[in-house]
Amino acid sequence: MTTSSPAESGKAPLLSALRYRDFRLYWAGYVVSVSGQQMLWVVQGWLIYELTGSKLLLGALGLTQVGPAMVLTLFGGVLADKVDQRRLLMVNQLLRMSLMWVLAGLSFAQVVEVWHVLLIVFLSSAVGAFENPARQALFPHLIQRHALTSAVALNASIHPGTRIVGPTAAGFLLALIVDATSSPMVAAGAIFSITAIGFGVYALFLQVVYVPPVRRSTGGNFMKEIGEGLRFIWQRPTFSFLIGMTYFTQFFAVSMTILFPVYAKDILVVGPGGLGLLYTALGAGNLAGTILVGSVGNVWHRGWIIVAGSAVLGAFVFLFTLSSWFPLSLVLLGLAGIGASAFNVAAQSALQLMVPDELRGRVMGVYGLTHTGIRPLGETQLGVMAALVSAPFALGLGGILVLAFAFLIAAPNRRIRGLSAASVTVDAVASSAEGGASRSP
Repeated sequence: MTTSSPAESGKAPLLSALRYRDFRLYWAGYVVSVSGQQMLWVVQGWLIYELTGSKLLLGALGLTQVGPAMVLTLFGGVLADKVDQRRLLMVNQLLRMSLMWVLAGLSFAQVVEVWHVLLIVFLSSAVGAFENPARQALFPHLIQRHALTSAVALNASIHPGTRIVGPTAAGFLLALIVDATSSPMVAAGAIFSITAIGFGVYALFLQVVYVPPVRRSTGGNFMKEIGEGLRFIWQRPTFSFLIGMTYFTQFFAVSMTILFPVYAKDILVVGPGGLGLLYTALGAGNLAGTILVGSVGNVWHRGWIIVAGSAVLGAFVFLFTLSSWFPLSLVLLGLAGIGASAFNVAAQSALQLMVPDELRGRVMGVYGLTHTGIRPLGETQLGVMAALVSAPFALGLGGILVLAFAFLIAAPNRRIRGLSAASVTVDAVASSAEGGASRSP
């Protein structure tokens, strides 16, 4: 990734990264892939709950993703620093496509069982553990440095943007096919097929992406290189705090989507169509938050966006649990989504600007555990707590904890509070860490 001139370090338009051909191709393929995954995330929880009615099995759905993610993501980060990330992503997408076709075939044959779904999710998580580090290491090389905030915002907009359409389409398609066939399995098979096609399309787009020569890690000991990445994070308080705070918000708040089937069926009583709208409302808010932060570029202090975003997320997750009126619940989810994305874009862009290229895969692999490891753990604890107490109690407690973290821990931390465009550089972070000797806020 090339460096920028001082003149380029100011405000970056939201769409500036799309001026680069190879980023456009990468981004368009990723949009298609995630669109299919958004539909998958709706149907897998819905199918398990339809077949069993068990909140504990919804928690198990998250648990099946934790093991491979926690073990393999760090190895995926080392691999991403060593090999051609584009080819690694292509292989990843083709393997995940094959798994989805297996699940679709079982569903169309109407022999799919819960253990089939959990096994495929487990295997897909194992393969996916290598995706996020490779993707996070790849896209900064497709643009110039001054467009990095734009690239991070555009990447961050994909999940919320596709969540506006994908889950709603999945919900209405499920309802339509169930009405026509009286078979949840056939309906699920259609969604699994769409997801498989999305993975294949992304692989085709990556085929024509050009990646310039990249400085790569040359060491041969995987465990030693994992340790090097972990030490880099531990010795730099800004890195460790941002990643830890991201883990916290994912575990207690963002993982709330695992309980959407419970809300749709038992609390708000809106069926599969309403289930899709819950995801859509959250996605609309996520997209709005991403556009907001991406549009202001480097003008606002990232530190205050990080604190405010997490506080907004926690507050509106808690308020969502108090609502039993569907329209109000959608509004509250949208506001929670704004906070989640504002926090995510500000934190991730800060990390991407600070990390050196030869450590990018490993460091962003640890960050990527947010989605592949920490979020499934959060889904597991929410499912268990919902079964033992209630879904509103589980989510409400999480919202309060995230809100408290933002005000009582993040806001008083002067390193986080002071993050700005000028301070977000490797040299600034290294000096602020005082060689790793000091870790006080």
